[in-house]
Amino acid sequence: MSCCVVGALQVEAILDKENFTLEEILDEEEIIQECKALNSRLINFLRDRAQVEQLLRYIIEEPPEDAENKRIFKFPFIACEIFTCEIDVILKTLVDEEELMNLLFSFLEPDRSHSTLLAGYFSKVVVCLLIRKTVPLMNYVQAHQHVFRQLVDLIGITSIMEVLVRLVGADDHVYTNFIDVMQWLAESNLLEMIVDKLSPSEASLFIY
Repeated sequence: MSCCVVGALQVEAILDKENFTLEEILDEEEIIQECKALNSRLINFLRDRAQVEQLLRYIIEEPPEDAENKRIFKFPFIACEIFTCEIDVILKTLVDEEELMNLLFSFLEPDRSHSTLLAGYFSKVVVCLLIRKTVPLMNYVQAHQHVFRQLVDLIGITSIMEVLVRLVGADDHVYTNFIDVMQWLAESNLLEMIVDKLSPSEASLFIY
């Protein structure tokens, strides 16, 4: 029996239990493969608001000092991978609820530690939303324009700079079908804020 089949059976065995935790699921080696295979029972569990909230917390919150290694490294990594599997119903749970979006972007608050590891996970999730849930993400950013300033303030973190590059559309055509978004970005002062913060060579990444 292949390891993938064994892994799938192990995931199913957890889902068959009367009581199980998100941590048990995240600790299972084949969880990402099962997400990509669109295991409906697994996805129905992960799309639940409470699970999406906990996945976000693994990505944006520093673990306690006495945390086990899996809480420090494995669970945040797997949580990020689940979001970037681009499963529509999981992303929809996130973008449809303002409280969850507020939680995601609370990572940018000045009193956070902004570790390189968590910043990378945060950025991957935001870029995923930018590509797969462009309109709801941009609607959120338009309604919470302080997010721009917070992103620009953290532009020294490479992964955050990558979010800003995507946001201004400098490296792809993610907004091609969203003329309203393009117009709003053009009218905002985001590019000006970025250029003010950067050296000329860095600013050239955004001016095209």
